[in-house]
Amino acid sequence: MNTREAELLNLPYNIRSIVTRTQNWNGVRIDITKAHYAEGEILHPLGYEDKTRLSVNLDEVGGITEPRLSRTVPCPVEHKPRYMAFAPAGTALWGYASKLGFCYDATVMFDLEALEERLQHGVSRSRGQAPRLRYAEPRIWTLVNMLVAIPDGDSSYQLYGDSLTAAIFAIAFESRETHRRSGALAPWQLNRVVEYMTRRLPRQVELQELASLVNLSQWHFARAFKASTGMSPYQWQLDARLKEARHLLLTTDLTIEDIAIATGFSDHMHLIRRFRSKTGMPPAAWRRMHKS
Repeated sequence: MNTREAELLNLPYNIRSIVTRTQNWNGVRIDITKAHYAEGEILHPLGYEDKTRLSVNLDEVGGITEPRLSRTVPCPVEHKPRYMAFAPAGTALWGYASKLGFCYDATVMFDLEALEERLQHGVSRSRGQAPRLRYAEPRIWTLVNMLVAIPDGDSSYQLYGDSLTAAIFAIAFESRETHRRSGALAPWQLNRVVEYMTRRLPRQVELQELASLVNLSQWHFARAFKASTGMSPYQWQLDARLKEARHLLLTTDLTIEDIAIATGFSDHMHLIRRFRSKTGMPPAAWRRMHKS
């Protein structure tokens, strides 16, 4: 039994199942967790309080997860796509959600002093001293996704895993000045665009519509959006449609044809092609695997 499972023995009644696997690369530990939920609110400690850690939200279906510093105080930061939460050792984090069906996350744990010596890379100590909730760093999100895709127990990936964790460590604790020079959208700009695109799913939106929301040219907007999210606006919209398709597969008995229409795909074959590319399997097989 690993740390996560031991700390969550007293599961809330509506957490139906939770499975965690662990990777270790370059002195960095990563716990990768998949959890299924029933209806209702969820509130539980996220664990690892004695570790400096980064919690990375890889996927969520049917609801929005919320990291909290206190079980009774809601998160003050608005939801961001592909967000992360950072907590130094000694800081507790709580997880809250409502109407959540499925959650997939990774917790990356750091020993800062040991890693500085091991990787020969100085860090911004100020970035390791204060918690940060719901912040987006698309480079780390992409690197963590690459890490969790590594097959368990395959030593041929050692250099690959070491390189990825070294990059995560360097980016996570770089200076704020470097981060500000990234050319990303301001938080209010990103929130406005994401809310607009979400409200208009499944219909198509034009790039000019999105750029005009934040008073940027189409070229500057597209670059800044990708700097903020790691995806082009089209890729983000496609990802949102596929997320909604997964939600419908889990929670309804709609046919694949009806789900394709409901999520804005041109036809069911278009949905199947994109879904297989995203998940590695067609929608019907994914439904059989994940739907209880």
